[in-house]
Amino acid sequence: MAIETPDLNERLAEAARYALMRRLMPAIRHHVAGTLQPIGMLSAMLERRLLAATPDMLQLGKNAQALNALAREAAATSLNLMTWLAPRDNDPVAVGSALEEALGLIATELSLRGFSVVNEAAGVSAQLPKGMLRSVFTASLIALTDAAGHAGNVRVAATEESGSVQLKISILVPTLGETAVTENRLPGYRALQWADVQALADAEGVQLQYGADSVRLAWEPGA
Repeated sequence: MAIETPDLNERLAEAARYALMRRLMPAIRHHVAGTLQPIGMLSAMLERRLLAATPDMLQLGKNAQALNALAREAAATSLNLMTWLAPRDNDPVAVGSALEEALGLIATELSLRGFSVVNEAAGVSAQLPKGMLRSVFTASLIALTDAAGHAGNVRVAATEESGSVQLKISILVPTLGETAVTENRLPGYRALQWADVQALADAEGVQLQYGADSVRLAWEPGA
């Protein structure tokens, strides 16, 4: 029986997605734990109040409502984070909000490695496919900081012209008198390579240009 072999480019993209998810998993785990912590604290307080000789039922009712609200919020946040691992759709989303979400997810890791992020694309309302922003943009940011020989300021910008949207990520070395330049601390899992990013870009129809201190992503509808 003949066995169909997937296209090599598809395999490369799949391997790159796995590498990206391995890098994102600590951040996803951290955010999920952060949503559950308030629930645990409120549950412990609620348990202590229930054990009181004369429980304040009115206050217990308010605590139960707060606990229910926290649980719903945690469930919604966790489900959204899980879509990073198993995307449900690739609908167009606003560039500004999508980049804020991606940067918020990995901000802690970047900070621990000595990078600070300046997001100049927060107000951009142009829309791009969610999958492209979550995969190619995030992988580009990680690959650029992995390849940097030093930590620094990461600048994210976006421009729109004639229906084409371009994203640019740059690393700027702090000048003397600002923040001292520190060594780039690489992660425990392997660094992302530009070959990984290129595989993702090819799969999403993104034009990729990268150098030592910057990367550009260009996407055109129907490309």
